[in-house]
Amino acid sequence: MFHEFTVPEGYKYVKAEAWWDCLLIGPGIMVPTGDPDIQLYCKHGNQWMQSSAASFWNVFSPAGHEITQSYVYSSGLWRVGLTDFPTESDAPRRSLLGLFTLQGSLLGILKKSVTYNVDVTMFPGVNLEIPVTPSFGCRDVNLRLTWRNPNVNLGFSIIGPAGEVIFTEINESAEDSLEIHLQKIGECLPNEHYSISVFTMDNISTPVDFKVEYSWQQNFSKEKGDCLASASEGAVLASLLNAPLLYVSMDSVPEVTMSTLYKLGVKNIYLVNLGDHASNKVFNELKTVAKTKEFKEYKDVYNEIMGYTGRNDVIFTTIDPWSYWYVGELKPTGEYPGALFVGPAAYIAAQHGSPVIIVDNHPELSSAVVWHNEFWRRFANDRYNHPPSVAEMVLTGKRIYKFLGDYGFDKEGLETIVTVADQYDIGIPWDRIFPGVANSGRICGSPVDTSYWIARNVFYPGLIFVNPAMKGKVVLINGSVSERRFTGVLRKPFGNTLVITRESGKEEFEYPVLCSFVTHKHRFNERASKYYGAKYQCADGLTPGEDETMNPIDQGVCEKYIGKKGSCFPDMTESEVVPFYLRRGGYSPVFSTNFSAVANDLNSGVLLWIHGSHGVENDGGKTLFWDTNFANSLFAQIVKPFAGASKDENPWRGYEWYLGSTEEPDTMSMDIKGILPFTNLQIPLLPAMGMDWVLARKPVREVINRLIPFIDLFDTENLYDGVIGTLLFSRFQYRDKNATEIENALSNLHSMGFITSICQTSNTYFHLVLIRHGSVFQVQDPWPTSWYGAVWRQSIPRDIVLGYTIGEAYTRGISHVGTLYITDPPQWWWDTAENVVYFGDPDLRIFVPSTEYSDANHWER
Repeated sequence: MFHEFTVPEGYKYVKAEAWWDCLLIGPGIMVPTGDPDIQLYCKHGNQWMQSSAASFWNVFSPAGHEITQSYVYSSGLWRVGLTDFPTESDAPRRSLLGLFTLQGSLLGILKKSVTYNVDVTMFPGVNLEIPVTPSFGCRDVNLRLTWRNPNVNLGFSIIGPAGEVIFTEINESAEDSLEIHLQKIGECLPNEHYSISVFTMDNISTPVDFKVEYSWQQNFSKEKGDCLASASEGAVLASLLNAPLLYVSMDSVPEVTMSTLYKLGVKNIYLVNLGDHASNKVFNELKTVAKTKEFKEYKDVYNEIMGYTGRNDVIFTTIDPWSYWYVGELKPTGEYPGALFVGPAAYIAAQHGSPVIIVDNHPELSSAVVWHNEFWRRFANDRYNHPPSVAEMVLTGKRIYKFLGDYGFDKEGLETIVTVADQYDIGIPWDRIFPGVANSGRICGSPVDTSYWIARNVFYPGLIFVNPAMKGKVVLINGSVSERRFTGVLRKPFGNTLVITRESGKEEFEYPVLCSFVTHKHRFNERASKYYGAKYQCADGLTPGEDETMNPIDQGVCEKYIGKKGSCFPDMTESEVVPFYLRRGGYSPVFSTNFSAVANDLNSGVLLWIHGSHGVENDGGKTLFWDTNFANSLFAQIVKPFAGASKDENPWRGYEWYLGSTEEPDTMSMDIKGILPFTNLQIPLLPAMGMDWVLARKPVREVINRLIPFIDLFDTENLYDGVIGTLLFSRFQYRDKNATEIENALSNLHSMGFITSICQTSNTYFHLVLIRHGSVFQVQDPWPTSWYGAVWRQSIPRDIVLGYTIGEAYTRGISHVGTLYITDPPQWWWDTAENVVYFGDPDLRIFVPSTEYSDANHWER
């Protein structure tokens, strides 16, 4: 639902907070529970623009409220949007006995339903234009705001030339100064400026005097930037023309170069002299040897390269040296001055038949990249609390694409975009701008990593045949199969209703794909909709499990549980839907969830690894695996002796320990109804607490339904939440493995691709381990991933089988469930936890064994 309001002239900052009457009992426990998502929209130009959004998992954090805040990009009509669908001024609170916190009304918490309140607060201020515009290569930017009254709390923002808020600093303590430091700042076009927005966080009735000071340094010359660009474009031209690449100095042509030209008997010379830094003498000397064509303008050399190939692919890079970083801190620590990305970028540009676009050398791009760099440098180590800002993605994205249009790269259809730079040199949000208008990918790591990785992408069509998975049958560990039976107490594991009907063991597979569904989604719209009261609809309007696709590859995908025999857009049951599509492509899915079994299968050779689990960025990046030792917590160790899961070494898919099995994995749900913990008994007046301790199964009623023919007396499927391994109690059967443990277990990954749902693990050491051990691409999230990422995890294998490139498959997948920032019109969406990024060359084609649905991804050795 939406509510419109007006932001008058003179207000520069707005905050919206949704809250409800509840009792906060320690971290994450709310009585009653709630999980609203909130968005702010402003009328920007002639269109509504989503300026900010928050869709945090309030059971986890922040408890009891959802808050978003925004710079006032334009005064006038605004909207606040509120969505209440489960995902992954302050509300009035007061402490009770030091143990609880009461938010709102004590009577309100006794209601069975939740009523959300939304408070909108606006803060007045002024904008000041910075009269001086930065020149090329400006670094070490310092801005300082001072005022004379420490009792007044001020804030200020640095605003870029596209209107984007590069950073905001707010003072909520009794101080009279604020500072912002930026690593670098970009150039402006004519008549553009940076500006400062100063606003107050208090109600004030008298003027406040303040002063803004700013400074920056130029420590990188335009001449050097142009020369590096000339070298990279020259390398691409030489590759396309199959011609030698020779160098000249600024003042003259070296004697050795002249001698080589004469010996080769050249007839045409191309002089790339971007910025016109070489003297006329150079051109005149070359003319004496052969016909010489000189390029002084970037647009001319770009057009020359694109004219030879007819391609308009975009290869972005930077002349900013590689920023190295420490594994544990996830912050840039220093630079290696000679470690540049222009060489690797020129290599992949030549492969694509496209020029290299150095973002530092164009004012539009050098300014657009600033927010991305600053955002990622500040928040790469705190990703849950800092998803990318919607408005900044939109405003910088439109600026980038206007540049591409002006230079002839934006043509009909979706462009290919590859960015070659590490995470702190071009910030990671940059890549997530483009889905919907382009198929984009990132090549990251050190310059050495990027060179090696690009080579693996280029030679993948041959290298993949070295993978043992392409050499006949491979022996791999496949997971166990289990179910629940009352007679199971007499079988292993003794004293428990869990019955393992097939032990985990070694089997032979052809063209194997490893599926490690440790946590996953199961029959979500079919059953969880009965629990939550609504079905999930994708951002593009499709409803999983309901809509028809009319594509033969989908024939029967919904038949097992929903009963639809036709071609259906599948429900979120990834542990069965993903293998369904893999088999249609001629792959053999192999299943493991235990870490040692997963590592064994990876080292033995698989073509893809599809991993469903949870993850975090700390400790080098880590992810959950099935572990019979159970989690290292007191409660987990108490229940372990009584849980059949503690005897199941490697189930084919993860399941919840409380009455779960691989046959029925989803047995513990989050409490949204007021249910007695670890039962399915709804108690009158007992408030919902949001914890995953509800027993979703109804064993006695299930037996009665089976005994009575033709009819089911009881509804036994209305407590399933569709999520395996949700929050806390349902995760006892898992343990983390960090990057170091994973690295020690891996050997050669043989150009395997990696598709995963795990949160916050891209651009960590774990990610780098996969790259360095031979993974050719990764679909991985820098930020939290919501439950509904199951949609794209199911669609990517499907689209690979249908003949799409991996970049196209990624774009199609994320377009189902995520915000599309710069399409026309944009695809706004409430779920801010669908910002997964593709890493690799988006034009890469992944080998598919079968040609039944397409032969585009199949070739012979």
